[in-house]
Amino acid sequence: MTNRLSENKRKIKYTLIVFFFCAFYGHSQTKIDSIRSLVKKAETNLDSKKGKQDYIDILYTLGTFYQYENIDSLKSISEKVYKLSNNINYDIGKAKALSGFAYHSSYQGNPNLAMQQLEEALKLAKKAKYIKGQINILNQLGAEYSYLGRSSDALKAYLEGSDIAEKDGNLKLLSFIKDNTASLYASQKDYKQSLELYKEVQELNLKIGNPVYIAETKANISDIYIRTNQLDLATKYINSSIETFQKENYKEWLAYCYINKARILIKQNRPDLAFKWLNNSEDILKEITDDRTVMSLYNARAKAHLSLNQIKEAEENANKAIVISQRLKLLEEAEESYNTLYLIYKKSNKPELALENLEKFKSISDSILKRENSNSLGVLKTRTEYERDKREAQESVKKEIDKHQNYLYLAIAALVILSFILLLIKLQGNTRKRLYDQLITQTETLKKREIELENINKTKDKLFSIIGHDLRNPIAALQSLLDMFVSKDVEAEDFLRFIPKLKSDVDALFFTLTNLLSWSRTQMNGGSTSPSKAKIYSLTKNNISLLKELADKKEISISNNINENTVIWADKNQMSVVIRNLLSNAIKFTKTKGSISIDAQETEKTWIISVKDTGIGIKPELIDKIFSNDSTMSVSYGTNNEKGTGLGLPLCKEMITNNQGTIWVESTLGIGSTFYFELPKEA
Repeated sequence: MTNRLSENKRKIKYTLIVFFFCAFYGHSQTKIDSIRSLVKKAETNLDSKKGKQDYIDILYTLGTFYQYENIDSLKSISEKVYKLSNNINYDIGKAKALSGFAYHSSYQGNPNLAMQQLEEALKLAKKAKYIKGQINILNQLGAEYSYLGRSSDALKAYLEGSDIAEKDGNLKLLSFIKDNTASLYASQKDYKQSLELYKEVQELNLKIGNPVYIAETKANISDIYIRTNQLDLATKYINSSIETFQKENYKEWLAYCYINKARILIKQNRPDLAFKWLNNSEDILKEITDDRTVMSLYNARAKAHLSLNQIKEAEENANKAIVISQRLKLLEEAEESYNTLYLIYKKSNKPELALENLEKFKSISDSILKRENSNSLGVLKTRTEYERDKREAQESVKKEIDKHQNYLYLAIAALVILSFILLLIKLQGNTRKRLYDQLITQTETLKKREIELENINKTKDKLFSIIGHDLRNPIAALQSLLDMFVSKDVEAEDFLRFIPKLKSDVDALFFTLTNLLSWSRTQMNGGSTSPSKAKIYSLTKNNISLLKELADKKEISISNNINENTVIWADKNQMSVVIRNLLSNAIKFTKTKGSISIDAQETEKTWIISVKDTGIGIKPELIDKIFSNDSTMSVSYGTNNEKGTGLGLPLCKEMITNNQGTIWVESTLGIGSTFYFELPKEA
C-alpha cells in the first residue's frame, strides 16, 4: 500500500499494486533490505515461467518501496519489470510496470501520460482477469482524474472499482477506494456525504483490524473538521492518527498529520506552537520523496510566519509552494499560495504586489469555482447515471435469470417425458447394446488384423528393397568376378589383388545380413528378449575386435573405458548388435585419424553407456528422425563413401526399448556425435 497527498490536502490511498507485503506499514530501510533479500532468492529460481513471474512480482514490490525514497529507482525497476514481463508475455507484470510508470509520470507533472499508461494497464489487467490489479488501477485512475479536476471521471473509476472489490470480497481494497471516494466528495465541499462514506470506511477498517488503516481515515476526517472549523474534533482525530503512525513509524502519513496539526494551531492563533510540528514534518520530508506534502508544508509555514509578522520568511515559503504547484499543475495549492502572498504584501504595505497577487488569487479562485460548480453537477449526474445503469443491469440480469428458470422448468418437463420414453425402449436397447458390442468387438479384431497385415506388407517391401539393392548388387559383383576367374578372363595374379576388396564386401554383407535378420525378427514379432546379467565391457571388447580392421583402415583409435565389472540386465545378443551398430556408425562417420571412446556412467539403478566419436556430426533437423522407422530405408554415406542400409539405429532403439532402456544422441556438426543408451543394473 502506498499513499500520496492530493491537491485538496487529503491523503489519497494510492496503491501501486503491492500484493505480497501488505503487513509492511512503513518504508524503513530494514523492510527494503528484507525485500532485496527476497529478490536475490527469487533470482536463483528462473528456470520455469512461474519462477520468472514470482521474480517479476517481488522485484516490482521492491520498486514500490522506492517511491518515497528515490522516484527514479521506481521508474528504472518498472522498466526492468516491463521488459522481463514482455519477454514471457506476462500481462500482470506489464500492468504493474505501467502502474509504476504512471506514478512517476504524475510525479513529474505529466498527468496525461499517466492516464494513458493507466488505461493500458487496466486493459492488461482485464485481459488477464486479474481482479486485484483492476481494483488498484481503477483506484489509481480515480486519483489521477481527481488531481486533474475531472471529478466525474474520478467518481466513475471509484464506483467501478468499489463494485469489483465488493463482488470480490476484498475488504482492504474496498476500504481504500471508498476512502478516496469520500475525499472526492470533500473536494466538492459535500462534507456531509464525505463523512457518511468515511463512517463506512471506518466500519470496514474495524473488520480488517489494521490500526494503520483506521489512523489514515481518521487523518482524512480531521481535514474535513479543519475545513469546517470544528477544531476540537479535528484535534481529537489528528492526535489519534499521530499516535498510531508514530508507533508504526509510518513516516509518509506522519509528515501529512504533522502539517494538519500545525494548521489547527495556526487557526487557533498559536503559530509559535505550529512550528514544532512543521519542523517535525520537514525532518521526515528530507528522507522521502513527496513534493505534494512539501508544497503543503511551505504553505502552512508561510501562514505561520505571516501570523508572527515574519514577512521575508512567509514570502519565501509561499513562493516555494507556487513553484511546486505550477510544476504539478495543482490549482488549490496555488490559490492558497497567492492568497498568502496577497496578505503578505498588503501587510508589508506593497500595494502593487498585493494587487497583482490578489488578481492571480481571484483568477484561480474563479477557475476553481467554475470547475467545482461543473464538477458538483457532474458528480451528482455521474452517481445518478451509474446507479441507474447498475439498476438496469441488475434488472436485465434478473430477467435473464427468470428466462433461464423458465427454460429450466421446460427442460425438467421434457426430461420427465424423455425418461418415460427411455423406460419404454429400455428392453429393446439392451438387445441392441449386446448386438452393438458384438459388432464393435468384431470390428476391432478386423482392424487389428488389418494393421498386422499392413505391417507385414511394409516389412516385406523393406526386406525385398534391401535384398534387391544392398545384398543383390554386391553378390552379383562377386559372381561376375568369379565367372571371369573361372573363364580365365582374369588371371590368378590379378584375381588375388581383388581379395582384400572381396573380403571387405563380404564383411559388409555379413554385417548387413546380421542387422537384417535381427531387424526382421523384431518387426515380425519373431524375436524374443531374454535378459540376464551381462558384462558390458566384454561385449564392447568383442565388437571392437570384429570392427578393428575397418577402424585401422581409417587410422581411427578406439578406447574402451568401461570398467570390467560393469554389469547390466539385458539380452546379451541384442546388446552385442546394439554396440556393433553404434561402433560401425562411429567408424563410418569419423574421418581418418579420428578417435572413438566408449564410457559408462553409473546411476542409482542404471548404467548409461556412451559411444563418442570425433566425426562429422549430425544435422540438427535429422536428430529427432534417425531412430524412426520412417527413415529406415534412407541410406547415408560415410567419410570414405561407406554405404549403409538405414536399419542400424532403428534396430538399436527397438532392442534397447525391449530391454527396458532408452537411447538418445547429442551431436554438433563438424565436431562429432555421442550416442547414449541407458539400461537397468538388475531385473
